[in-house]
Amino acid sequence: MIISPNIQTKKLSSWVLLSALGILWGSSFLSVKYAIIAFDPLQIASFRLVIGFLVVFVFSLILKIHVFNIFQSKIYWIYCFGVAVLSNLLPFTILAIAQEHLSTVFVGLCMATIPLLIMVLSLFLLKEEPFSLKKLIGLLIGLSGSCILVLSKAKTDFEYNQSTNLVFIFLCILATFSYSLGAIIIRKSEPVNLLAFTTHALFIASILSLPFLFNQGLISSKFDYKSIFAILNLGLLSTGMATIILIYLIKKEGPIFLSLVNFKVPLWSTIFGFLILKEVLPNNFILSAFFILLGIFICQSKKVIKNL
Repeated sequence: MIISPNIQTKKLSSWVLLSALGILWGSSFLSVKYAIIAFDPLQIASFRLVIGFLVVFVFSLILKIHVFNIFQSKIYWIYCFGVAVLSNLLPFTILAIAQEHLSTVFVGLCMATIPLLIMVLSLFLLKEEPFSLKKLIGLLIGLSGSCILVLSKAKTDFEYNQSTNLVFIFLCILATFSYSLGAIIIRKSEPVNLLAFTTHALFIASILSLPFLFNQGLISSKFDYKSIFAILNLGLLSTGMATIILIYLIKKEGPIFLSLVNFKVPLWSTIFGFLILKEVLPNNFILSAFFILLGIFICQSKKVIKNL
């Protein structure tokens, strides 16, 4: 079979963008770790949302997307509000709080369970989502890896009398549920223009975050160049640019191809945390990472092989 150079180039560019998206999202945990040196978690989430919205908004204007069209259906704005809270405001805030006490390696690996949670939630919230023995096996393997990770972390905390860290472990788990519910809402909404929908959702999230930002103050009491750079990276790249790449890949290759990024995000968060922040890997890290990624691979094996 002869494949034209155009198709090859297009496929290569998609793989490059997918890898870039994995790096952008994987590095967000590193950026949060630097941002909390000088900024409060609420400030971090608010600045990230506002800057991210401005990036996506400007991009929408360049493409002449009708983002000013507010005459949408009631259900459209309900979906937008749901995505704004569950995919943006809530997880951005609670993860920043959690990372004041937990390593980027631990938090990043927790995020790897999102596709497994989406699959479980889809069974109850998306009736058309099929289920099979293969998915059940993959789900159980992946969740067992998550349990090994969390229990290992909890055991370490108890040994050092750091029981308060269990609260922050719970926040990580809550964030994964929040992201998963947000993904279900996006799938159910099926907006006509995904870029306009995302712009509206980020706008709502930004507006909701402003009272917290003004309450905490626009300027940090502790000036730190690394923190400022981290905030800019979170807003411009990990939120704004990542959103644009995400929408492009969904339109160009479909959501199945995009799901492959789930293998890359925890990998990059671990690399950045271990090599740059010199964080100690959690006990049983290799075992838990293996089970989580194996579970995702089994659940999506047909989809993955199709795209290779």
